[in-house]
Amino acid sequence: MELSMLGAYVGMVMVLIAFATETRGIVSSRSFSYLLLMAVGEILLTIRASLTGEWPFAVLGAIWAAFAAWSILRPPKVLDEA
Repeated sequence: MELSMLGAYVGMVMVLIAFATETRGIVSSRSFSYLLLMAVGEILLTIRASLTGEWPFAVLGAIWAAFAAWSILRPPKVLDEA
């Protein structure tokens, strides 16, 4: 198996773990673990999609990864509700 395909499988598993744990209420979609799994997973999937010329998927993955990474680096501010 070539390296980019292995990376795509790892990325796919990472995204699925993030999604499954979020939908089951185990983690929040704003948690560091969720965002890290999504960012790295989508980067790996984007690399594979770029190498195979699947540009719509590559662009989607790159944007998704960018939003996840941005959310890690600049978490939302929590407003006081008092």
